[in-house]
Amino acid sequence: MKNISTKYIAAFSFSILLGLTSCDSALEVDLPSNQLSSETVYASDATTEAAVNGIYQSMVAGFYYNHIHSILGQTSDELILASGLTNTANTNELVETDGTVGSMWTELYKTIYNANNVIEGITKSTSLTPAKSRQWIAEAKFLRAYSYFYLTNIWGNVPLVLTTNIDVSALLPQSPQDVVYTQIIKDLTEASQDLPTNYDNYDNERIRATKWASETLLARVNLYLGRWNEAANHATAVINETATYNMITGLSATNSPFIADNNESILQIPYFNVQYTYEGSSVFVNANTATFLLRNGSTLFETDDARKINWTRNITGTQGNLSGVAPTKYKNRFGSSPIERSTVLRLAELFLIRAEARVQSNDITGAQQDINVIRNRALLGNTTLTNQTQLLDLIALERQREFFAENGHRWLDLKRTGKIDATLSVLTDKIWASTDALYPIPETALRSNPFLKQNSGY
Repeated sequence: MKNISTKYIAAFSFSILLGLTSCDSALEVDLPSNQLSSETVYASDATTEAAVNGIYQSMVAGFYYNHIHSILGQTSDELILASGLTNTANTNELVETDGTVGSMWTELYKTIYNANNVIEGITKSTSLTPAKSRQWIAEAKFLRAYSYFYLTNIWGNVPLVLTTNIDVSALLPQSPQDVVYTQIIKDLTEASQDLPTNYDNYDNERIRATKWASETLLARVNLYLGRWNEAANHATAVINETATYNMITGLSATNSPFIADNNESILQIPYFNVQYTYEGSSVFVNANTATFLLRNGSTLFETDDARKINWTRNITGTQGNLSGVAPTKYKNRFGSSPIERSTVLRLAELFLIRAEARVQSNDITGAQQDINVIRNRALLGNTTLTNQTQLLDLIALERQREFFAENGHRWLDLKRTGKIDATLSVLTDKIWASTDALYPIPETALRSNPFLKQNSGY
């Protein structure tokens, strides 16, 4: 993609497109006007490209760089506040009037709205380059599927909005989760056919979806649905792309899967003309201390685990005693080195997805090999376990070690494996009920749509 130096700020009305702000060379496109009709937006390749970029820019929001880590981490057994205080997230007492829960719901649906707008606008247009149109629609479908994956896993049954027509969408009831998953798989399968297979069109910046991002999410979705062969096959498709993707070795502050465009990253989120991440600058730090601690940080890792050494920090009290272990995967607060980006998808997940799918399919040797890729990168020895149950427990533990404070993995893993009640009900600082596994539908959504039903327990 041509690198255009002129920055743009386009303010489309919400019924056309959410506001776009340039932040990265691969997301920069000059616009002829800051107020454009839908017909004008999809009349040229340049303005359509900007509309597609707008979907990605809607992901520079609290859910994607903060709450996906911090709220889901607290409702699980992963994160506690370093201050020792409690809140409605870490006690699992979320309520429908919670503003953070409301913003999470809204931000995900804004991304979906933008994706729907792009799909509709390009489909109606007769003046766009056909190959580019197919790619842009594929990107929109991928991002819509990604958003629905989190919506249905956080709230369960949710409205399946596939149009910008408010007469259709405003009063939609919730769709069952299996229906939502069917649409997710459909979107990802279709997207995989038309997405690029490399980052050449994006200045080699890993900030827009490729075929392999779609394959990664298909691997995850099929794992969640217990479709072991499909999960393993999609994971293998990405793992085999060794010319593009390789595991980071020799973890350090300047060599990690969170650095911009590293070989392990599959999709990252760029920000507005800055070289730091919100995770590193504000979400996980508080001055020179920490905002969150890992609940089991002192016992989670084996001795000499490179992830503990490089991705955590010991926090000491005023008397010099250890008060906890804080997550510090993202290092860059406000400086220029290393340049990091919020990482949405990365290669390590695919080895653990395939390992779990292989265990479930009784491919013990193959599972061991995949587990050892993760363990060896952490400077740990090979596993010698052969028992299916023990291997599944080890995979769950390695997922906990690899993805702590990252994209809500722990919360979703506890739910999908059926271990959430047994794990959280014994924690004395939680007020746990089985119905807490789903978040409350926000009050604002319930007020605007009388056909929505609140989740049980709220």
